Amino acid sequence: MSILSKKLRAAIKAPSERLKKAQEFRAASDIDTSEIKTLCLAVGPYRNLTTLTASILFLHPNCQVLNHGAARIFGDPRLDFLDHYSDEKFENFLRFAVYISGSGGRGKKGGSIIHSHAFDNEHPMAALYRERFGEELTKPHIHSLFWKESLRTAQHIRNRNIDLGKIFTQNNKLRFLLPIRNPIDCALSNKRTGHAKLFGLKKTSPVEKILTAILEEILWYQDLKATYPDRFFEYFENDFTGTTADKLAEFLLLTPDNDWKQSVLQAFDITHPYQHEGELVAFYRQQVETIFTDHPDFAARLLSFAR
Repeated sequence: MSILSKKLRAAIKAPSERLKKAQEFRAASDIDTSEIKTLCLAVGPYRNLTTLTASILFLHPNCQVLNHGAARIFGDPRLDFLDHYSDEKFENFLRFAVYISGSGGRGKKGGSIIHSHAFDNEHPMAALYRERFGEELTKPHIHSLFWKESLRTAQHIRNRNIDLGKIFTQNNKLRFLLPIRNPIDCALSNKRTGHAKLFGLKKTSPVEKILTAILEEILWYQDLKATYPDRFFEYFENDFTGTTADKLAEFLLLTPDNDWKQSVLQAFDITHPYQHEGELVAFYRQQVETIFTDHPDFAARLLSFAR
């Protein structure tokens, strides 16, 4: 296909996309958000257990999940509440996010987490969800909304110089969550899938460079948590227990649900396909000790992966 035809297709598509979004925005205006107590945004690198996190949260009867959709939200002055915050934009976002999270499809456009690979028929997540909720994609009583758009959200906050502290003084619902997969596995996965490009790196970039970018992303999170501890939550994949699930529910102001916790523990099944060379592990250890000098306890937890 020629460059001209690509531009022509884009020009034809744009008005229809705008029309559809306008229709969605109007339809979303009828959504009742009065029961939503928390909005939680994922942060951190891709290939970092965000899909698993979103999926296990969606198993809770009062948690709704939006998968992706940054291109439809960031930059839209009606919906991008992070940029020049207002309560009106925040409510617009809640309504729009709940609305589109009840439909959509696979990929970046955004929609229900049910369309992600975690809910493919061969995965137990699909059976666990349908057993509890059938084919229902929008919970009737939503107490927490989770948006899975991790790295793009973090980059948007930094690129727009967004003052989260200022937002926190105006909004008591906003939260951030970081799952922590073994960073070495995360780096290898980002290299294999090509997601390293989201750090501005090339496909040919050495895994050490990707690993450093991932650790710096985690440091950005940890620096914010040190300043606003009540607004940030992380869990480590090698230390996820029933107690972790309880703390996660508490962080999101979700009612304790034993059936949910049992489903979470059943679904939290992670394979470890990568073998780590000694030199890469040594590099990881050195980088953690250098990058996290101001967070020694956190560094010790990261070093638990260096075995």
